[in-house]
Amino acid sequence: MHEMDAITAVGWLLLATVLACLMWLVLHAVAREKALDARLAAGDMTLFDEGGLDIEEVVRAPLGSVLQQGRLMEVDVAPAPVQIMPDQIT
Repeated sequence: MHEMDAITAVGWLLLATVLACLMWLVLHAVAREKALDARLAAGDMTLFDEGGLDIEEVVRAPLGSVLQQGRLMEVDVAPAPVQIMPDQIT
C-alpha cells in the first residue's frame, strides 16, 4: 500500500507543477498584453524597433503611408485637399 501512496504523491506533484506552469503562462501573457496596451496608449515609438512584435495594421497614419516590415519610415505627405460640396454647407 505504501508503494501506491508514493505513486499517487508523485502524480499529484506532477499535476501541481503542470498547473503552476500553465497559470504562469496565462498570467505572463495577460501582463504582457496590459503593458503593450499601455505603451500603445502612450504612443511609445520604440515599439517599432522592438523584436517579437508584428505590426499588421496602422490605423493613425497620414494618407498615402506604406507599412514596410522592420522599418520606420517617415514620408512627407502633403495634406489631402478637402472639397466641400454646396449641399454639405449648413
